[in-house]
Amino acid sequence: MRTNWPGGDRELVWSLLAGDGSDRKFFRVSGGQFSAVALAGPDAAENRAYDLIGRHLWLKGGWGPEFLSSDREKGFFLLEDLGDRLLQAEALASGAGAAVAVYRPVVRLLAEVHARALDGFDPAWPFQTRRYDRELILQRETGYFLSAFVSGYLGLSPDRPGLDAEFAELAGKALAGTETVLMHRDFQSRNIMIKDALPRLVDFQGARLGPPGYDLASLLYDPYVRLGPEERQELFSQYLKDRADFGYDLDETAFRVSFRLLAVCRLLQALGAFGFLSRVKGKRGFEAYIPAALEALEGLMAGNEMNFINKLRGLLTESREKLEKPS
Repeated sequence: MRTNWPGGDRELVWSLLAGDGSDRKFFRVSGGQFSAVALAGPDAAENRAYDLIGRHLWLKGGWGPEFLSSDREKGFFLLEDLGDRLLQAEALASGAGAAVAVYRPVVRLLAEVHARALDGFDPAWPFQTRRYDRELILQRETGYFLSAFVSGYLGLSPDRPGLDAEFAELAGKALAGTETVLMHRDFQSRNIMIKDALPRLVDFQGARLGPPGYDLASLLYDPYVRLGPEERQELFSQYLKDRADFGYDLDETAFRVSFRLLAVCRLLQALGAFGFLSRVKGKRGFEAYIPAALEALEGLMAGNEMNFINKLRGLLTESREKLEKPS
């Protein structure tokens, strides 16, 4: 294939890149000293959100890739090549006690996005829901956990008397008094690239209005990288400091409560996704992260603020026992 390409008329080389949980296809397109990433997406609504949100993130702070060209109707995008360095790989290779240093610029980026990205953002751009709200938690997180993980993956009955009431209370408490920012909603180590020593965002098409604690919980309780309690605490404190640097002082006590409750919601969603991707999509590699998600959830359950979700605690214990039982 020949086209007008930076550096002259070159024969281009297309290389398929490994995907993750998405149905989209990614290619690295290279010619001469220049390369870009081509994305082909099958969903028109998702393509629209990807285009509008991605360009907004680039123009506001260069937080994602630069959009070189796009055909939204055909679902084709040509993007800046952010390289191959995932935060996940950088963190796992950092060695004992060194992960915090790798995460510091990522937490700083998150604080900046939460402080600045809402300016100029149109709530009509998201393609699923405009806002992370109670209905989303009950349908796409707690409900997804029951249908895709408990029932679909483990084969257990999702009908648990009293559990729906617990989930409704969880949703209400998690959102009570929270600040509204532009949240990424999938802010985890496989959606953050490192280029020229700086973190950059990908998979931002699910961004919408919502509470900042959800993104921070997605990062610090990420099953792909098992951060320890002390590492989480240090990075949590840094986020508060970074938000203050950008002009917003959070109430630490209130923020910590919502952060932990949102972490529960996030991990339930992750278990639903791991179950669906493994069992329905045949992407069995995601099964490896189920124990980490369950372990993190059970750790969160130890907090006094979780006493109202004892039915969930019991279901998590049953789920772990089911996983540990020889098939």
